[in-house]
Amino acid sequence: MDGQGCDGDLVEIMARMADGDDAAMVTLYERYRTPIAGAVQRELRHRGARLDRDEVGGLVIDVCLELREVAGAWSPDGGAKPWVWARRRIGNVVDRALGQHADPLDEARLASAEAPAPVGRVGDRSLVDALARVAPDLESARLVADALDEARISPRDRELVLEYAYEKQAGNPAPATTVAAAFGMKEATVRQAFRRAVQRLRRLAAEDERFAPLAELPLLA
Repeated sequence: MDGQGCDGDLVEIMARMADGDDAAMVTLYERYRTPIAGAVQRELRHRGARLDRDEVGGLVIDVCLELREVAGAWSPDGGAKPWVWARRRIGNVVDRALGQHADPLDEARLASAEAPAPVGRVGDRSLVDALARVAPDLESARLVADALDEARISPRDRELVLEYAYEKQAGNPAPATTVAAAFGMKEATVRQAFRRAVQRLRRLAAEDERFAPLAELPLLA
């Protein structure tokens, strides 16, 4: 569902919520809880975390509450479903839940812990930081991180490229719209920056044998 156009029922529900109709939020939950749960699960995977089915169900309700708060700002014209468009808010919901489920700090356990931090630790909003954390242990992540350095992609454009690629992989049909809102940029500028960075990476993959595997990654698709 995430990758398809917005149906009339969904548009109507969001409009009702924007007008303050709380019953519409219940309708949203009843009709669209499955794709919303999918969006929650994506954010959990991004953070290297898992919750059981009941806990995810509770987060779906929380997401519906969040969507009610921002319903007036959403527009179907961009093509992105509300739970794709509001990914950062869903991430905040997930972060709050993971914080509540975190175990108390135990100095002995911390001293003996040797495992690397999971991707997307609680409170981390940066995909660049997440990439840097997994790069030592994941060859494809290390390749992307090295390529971004070699191609001299600016810090802002690194985050933009990863966010744009993430939105595409999440099924967002209008990633530029979502990323532009998050970065306070124009959609055309986001598309240009993404295209320019990807062209550099493709050129690097074509000219440097060490980076040839980049061409097979979704980032450059």
